[in-house]
Amino acid sequence: EQRAASVVMMTRLEEKSRIKCDQYWPSRGTETYGMIQVTLLDTMELATFCVRTLSLHKSGSSERREVRQFQFTSWPDHGVPEYPTPFLNFLRRVKACNPPDAGPIIAHCSAGVGRTGCFIVIDAMLERIRHERTVDIYGHVTLMRSQRNYMVQTEDQYSFIHEALQEAVACGNTEVAARSLFSYMQKLSKVETGEHITGMELEFKRLANTKAHTSRFVTANLPCNKFKNRLVNIMPYETTRVCLQPIRGLEGSDYINASYIDGYRQQRGYIATQGPLAETTEDFWRMLWEHNSTIVVMLTKLREIGREKCHQYWPAERSARYQYFVVDPMAEYNMPQYILREFKVTDARDGQSRTVRQFQFTDWPEQGVPKSGEGFIDFIGQVHKTKEQFGQDGPISVHCSAGVGRTGVFITLSIVLERMRYEGAVDIFQTVKMLRTQRPAMVQTEDEYQFCYQAALEYLGSFDHYATC
Repeated sequence: EQRAASVVMMTRLEEKSRIKCDQYWPSRGTETYGMIQVTLLDTMELATFCVRTLSLHKSGSSERREVRQFQFTSWPDHGVPEYPTPFLNFLRRVKACNPPDAGPIIAHCSAGVGRTGCFIVIDAMLERIRHERTVDIYGHVTLMRSQRNYMVQTEDQYSFIHEALQEAVACGNTEVAARSLFSYMQKLSKVETGEHITGMELEFKRLANTKAHTSRFVTANLPCNKFKNRLVNIMPYETTRVCLQPIRGLEGSDYINASYIDGYRQQRGYIATQGPLAETTEDFWRMLWEHNSTIVVMLTKLREIGREKCHQYWPAERSARYQYFVVDPMAEYNMPQYILREFKVTDARDGQSRTVRQFQFTDWPEQGVPKSGEGFIDFIGQVHKTKEQFGQDGPISVHCSAGVGRTGVFITLSIVLERMRYEGAVDIFQTVKMLRTQRPAMVQTEDEYQFCYQAALEYLGSFDHYATC
């Protein structure tokens, strides 16, 4: 009746094993609800939200209408999101897809006041900032409460609104249509008016504004774990660290310097970790086994510029035992830009075994970044193709030396290239920002940041090439 084209759902169907919302759409095919026939046309699940396309038909009418439902799946059961970044990306997506002639956007959570209120206030204030360059959160919440009781339910939610708006204003909009990437990069290469640095430098500096509170590192700072960190200043956040199963009587045995990172579609699609030290090699194999990670990406040589960058954590000739695991080298393939090694890993406790594949990229220069993105793009493609072919459901483990610089570039580009394919849109800044909420310093240098842009542009060029032949 309201001619709505978009529904925003701010809850999961079940949280803390309580029903928050009944499933009001078909899981597949068509369902009838009263006079309305609803058909599910498409579902696109991404790491932090899901988009469903539904077709509505009212009995007795010949008209069919399309409605999109956007479900935000990463609001925590308790409190509010730790960072507003995923939520702002979600909001942008909803706004970009809502047709200009549509009726109102329908928003709901469970009671339709708390998270729903947050969504509406943030959207309304971003509109207001665009038109008037002023903001009045208190006033807007008061106004909404006169229209529906209890809108924006908790103080946490009220403060989350402020955080989200602050971030949106500080970071601006950095998303571009893939076809405009070249001109956007040209703009970034120029010195900004009133500044002494280029737009690219400015954008990279803006990333560093989100400082991590020391309270965010707990286990990593324990005295029993200090020696397990390759660099004193690169540690995993407590909320995203990969936990190992503790070994009885061994303090700190659940710790490894590794963080879960969301992929484009898959939550926790990657593990970003440091190059193992001699002391942490057993933990590394334990992590791969416990988290069912059967693909390892190595982005460094063992030594660079005369320093150890990574301990040789695998056996070269004959099988070796690391704690509970026997690792057998099965095969090694030398490709122009990488080496692929295959290992059979067996848990000595119960005799179960799996194949683990390690891709070592050998073409990253010891200083700086590769001159062209082409080889690295092919490498990323190869890794993901192998994952689709053989990989279990577990994450891809990625490491360089500290597990933030080149590792950050690999994961950023994996996400960016996949998003270009599906959505035809690019946002390097927001992608890196998202990664940095999950592990500090991801994409460490401005060179690496620029390389992400460069590679995305080259990737785009490879499409144009196909389009013209």
